[in-house]
Amino acid sequence: MEYDDPLRQRARHAIDTGRLPARRPARSWAGKGSGASCLLCAQPITADDVELELEFIDATPENAPLTCRVHSKCFAAWELECRQLAVGS
Repeated sequence: MEYDDPLRQRARHAIDTGRLPARRPARSWAGKGSGASCLLCAQPITADDVELELEFIDATPENAPLTCRVHSKCFAAWELECRQLAVGS
């Protein structure tokens, strides 16, 4: 997955705007898609897709867990962007 890949650009935008933290989730689950919208690409995560549910603790101003759902490919793009940011720090 190249840096100029559209999914990586979306992932970077989600991090830059605070929609997704640039750190590992406290908990994560994977399973069959539930039909929920992917936080990154906004497309439904169908039963044919792998859905990852990520939970971040203290991610919001109210200190409530932030839970989001993403496709496995979108998760991979986000993870690459997190690594890129860590290397650049």
